[in-house]
Amino acid sequence: MRIITVSGAQSGVGKTKVVEILLRLCKGWSALKVTVTHRAGKCPVHKENDCRACDELKDDFSIISNKKIIETKGKDTARFKGAGAQKVLWLKSRPQALGEGLKEAIPLFKKAKGLIIESNSVLKHLKPDLALFVKNKNSVFKPSAREIINKIDLVVTL
Repeated sequence: MRIITVSGAQSGVGKTKVVEILLRLCKGWSALKVTVTHRAGKCPVHKENDCRACDELKDDFSIISNKKIIETKGKDTARFKGAGAQKVLWLKSRPQALGEGLKEAIPLFKKAKGLIIESNSVLKHLKPDLALFVKNKNSVFKPSAREIINKIDLVVTL
């Protein structure tokens, strides 16, 4: 299966928009949203909205397929589904368990023509067929972006 990753310089830079465009062009492809949790109480996103990304996990990672969660209006996963993704899953992981989580999540897409993964950190664990990086002219690179920039094939400036 072919894999495209979409990473970005910072939150809000347009990664999800790029995934939506790709899904509209790549009929029959699926999407995986990956969220690597931060330390409790230190989530930079949670301050701004109710992302729930850093809520405590019972285990080291969780693969979410519940339609009610995936299709929650306004969430990235709902946008992926609306853009035509055949299947959408959300992998939430502690940093140390991301490799293991990917090993369990990716095979769940075996019927897809291809897979688009939105995440910076996955590039530490896999080599996609194409690695895109989204930024804007004023982007301030978050730490995970600086760690993977040498693995990027194409930079998209929005």
